[in-house]
Order: sequence, then structure tokens, then C-alpha cells
Amino acid sequence: MKFFRIVLLSFSAFITSLAFSQMVYAEKDNFESLLQEIKTQTNSELNEEKKRKQWFLNEKQRRADLLNQAQAHRDRLAEESEQLKQTIDDNEQQLADLEAEQQRKIGDLGELFGVVRQVSGELRATFEHSMITVHYPQRIKMMEKLSETKVLPEISTLEKMWLSMLEELDESRKISRFDTKVVQEDGMTKVQKVVRIGAYGAVSEGEFLTYSPESNLFEKLLKQPSYRYQKSADNFDDAVAGEDFVKVMVDPTRGQLLDMLTQKPDLIDRIRQGGVIGYIILTLGFIGLLIAIFRYVYLTILSVQISKQVEDLGNPSENNALGRIALAYLSAKDKQHEQKETLIEEAIMKEVPRVEKYNSLIKLLAAVSPLLGLLGTVTGMIITFQAITLFGTSDPKLMAGGISTALVTTVLGLSVAIPLLFAYTFIAAKTKQIIDTIEHQSIGLIAKEY
Repeated sequence: MKFFRIVLLSFSAFITSLAFSQMVYAEKDNFESLLQEIKTQTNSELNEEKKRKQWFLNEKQRRADLLNQAQAHRDRLAEESEQLKQTIDDNEQQLADLEAEQQRKIGDLGELFGVVRQVSGELRATFEHSMITVHYPQRIKMMEKLSETKVLPEISTLEKMWLSMLEELDESRKISRFDTKVVQEDGMTKVQKVVRIGAYGAVSEGEFLTYSPESNLFEKLLKQPSYRYQKSADNFDDAVAGEDFVKVMVDPTRGQLLDMLTQKPDLIDRIRQGGVIGYIILTLGFIGLLIAIFRYVYLTILSVQISKQVEDLGNPSENNALGRIALAYLSAKDKQHEQKETLIEEAIMKEVPRVEKYNSLIKLLAAVSPLLGLLGTVTGMIITFQAITLFGTSDPKLMAGGISTALVTTVLGLSVAIPLLFAYTFIAAKTKQIIDTIEHQSIGLIAKEY
């Protein structure tokens, strides 16, 4: 670089000399002044060259400093780059861990979401058929909303669901007495005092109530269960105010068993199922029992009268069969022995039909009752087969009427025949005893003559 500058200066001086030489030839008089001017210019250029050289040296040093600064800055940036790269790697690992944790928690939340929907749906069905909903009607809508939601509910909503479950459990153990509307048999509502037995039953005014999920009201049963169950409801309704301990029927199925009890036919319903033949059997049975009772009373009185007459046979009375036979014997006292025997036999034959009167009728009714029951059975089976012919066997209810008639008439026939048969046997034995006494005492009257 320095050499280049010297050559450049020499060349410049040479050119200048040539110029000045020409000027010498042209103007020899100005040579001295020209030489002086060239020297002056050369010194000036040398000074400028020194300045430029110094500037170049300063610039070189400055650029070297800048280079050093740039290299230092580069080193710092490289170090920072390594640190940032390590930080990025650490952050990526942390993000991967967080994403895995997020996926796990999302899976847990998804499972929780499914459980919440399932449980809320089950609780909704339970609450809809629970009579405790009369006090908490708003929980049905909440459970319906939870069971149909497509986002995870808030913690406050889950707490409300939990509190609803606790309310149901708590109320299930309580006996509550309150005033509420009750749907009557005619469909009208009336405010009554209701006693709720947990979630398993409700009574009011001595009658069982059922809960209607559609109207969220208690309803009176169109038909109450049998008397012994209804009596327990009446006693329980009265005992709540006095804090007594009484038995009461509860329905753990929340109304299903009570509904089955109300649908269970009572004695009157059973008789109605027997139809016309059932009524005929019962009528004949009633007539037979009346005759049997009448005959039993009559034979008892007659037996007592005859027993009294046996003790005082010398004074016969017309109010009993033995007395009348004795009077017939005394009226023929002066006649021959054969005539007396004939008169006594005639008197006995006249009294025996009175003693045996209606016995055959009782026997006939006892024999006819099961036959009528069999007739009802055949009739019921005919009705059943006609229903099968018309409608098939798809609906058993269509055949229930004929089957009920068939079975009920059989039961009625046997139920009437069995007591009538016992009554006939007892009355026949009583009749035979009286006839034997009459015959024995009558023979004794004749035997006294020998």
C-alpha cells in the first residue's frame, strides 16, 4: 500500500515535470516560478498523503475495534443462542409433559362428564317417580338439563346435584305432615292434610294416596286396598298427631305394590266374575244354608221336647212327636194288641216324614252346586275359545274373562257344596237319632203290656 502511494507520487511528479518542461520551452521566463509552484504543490500533496495515511490508519484501527466488538457480540449471541436453544428444548419437553397431562385430564374430565350425564339421567327418573318431588319440584328441570348438556357442568351445578341426592336420602327417612292439593275421584283438587311416609307412601283422611309424576300432585285411589290395609292407614293418620307407635303399610316399590293391591279383586269382584251361574250357585247355597239352619233349630227343639217327654211318658203332650205317638197308643188302649201295634206304626210313619222333612232338599243342593260349578267352567272355556278364535292368543286379557268365569264358578260350586254336605250329614245324623228315640220309646210302650 505504501509502495503504491510512492509510485503514484513519482508518476505525478513526472507528469508535472513534463508539463513544466513544455512550459519552459514556451515560457522560459516563468521557470523559476513554476518550479517553486511545483515544490509547493508537492509538499501540499505530501501533507495530504500523510493525512490520508493517518486517516487510513485510524480507520483501520477503528475497523479492527469494530471487528473485535462484532466478534465479541457474535460470541455473546452464540452463547445466548445456545442458552435459548436449551431453553427451547426444555420448554418443548415441558410442553410435551403438559400436553400429556392435559390429555390425561381431558380423559378424566370426559369420563366424569359421562358419569355426570348418566347419574343425572338416573336421578331424573328417580325424582320423577318420587313423591318427595312435591317439596322440590325444581330439581326435575335441573336433572333434565344435566342429562342433556353437551359441556362439562360447573362445580356449583355438580354441588346442587349432590345436594339433591342428599335431600332425597334425608327426606326418605322422615314422616312429614303438610297441607297440599289432592286430586279427588272426580278429577277436582282439594287441599287436605297429607302424611308422607318417607318416599314409600302417603295417607290422608284414612285413605292411601298415590303420587302422579305428570301433575306433581297426590291423587286419591279410585279403589282402596282391603280393609285391613286401609284400617292401618286410618290408625296411622290419627297417631301422627299423638306421636303413637302404630303399624302402617309402606310400599318399597313406590306405588307399584299398592297399585297391584287395588287391582286385586275382592270377594264381591270374585263373585261378579262368576257371572249368572255364580249368582245361581250362591242363591242355592244361601237357600240350602237357611234350610239347614232352620232344620237344625227345629230338630234341636224337637230333641229337647222328646227328651222331656221320655222323662214323663205317662203324661203325653201333642207338642212333640213322641207325645203324639203316646196319645195314639192311649187312644187304642182298649183294642187288641195287633191293632195297637198297627196304630203305633201308623203314628211313627206319620211323624218320621216330619222329622226328615227338607233333608233330601239339602242333599240335592249339595249335589247340584258342584255340577253348576262344572257348568260354569264349561261355559267359561267356551267363552275363552271363542275369544281365541276371534282375536288369537296375542292378548291374554281377552281370555281372562272366560278363564275367570271357569275358575270362579268351580270355586263357588265347591264352596257351597262342602258346607251343605257337612250340614246334611249333621242334620241326617240328628234326624236318625230322633227317629231311633221315637221308635225305641214306642216299642217300649207296647213292651209294657207283656
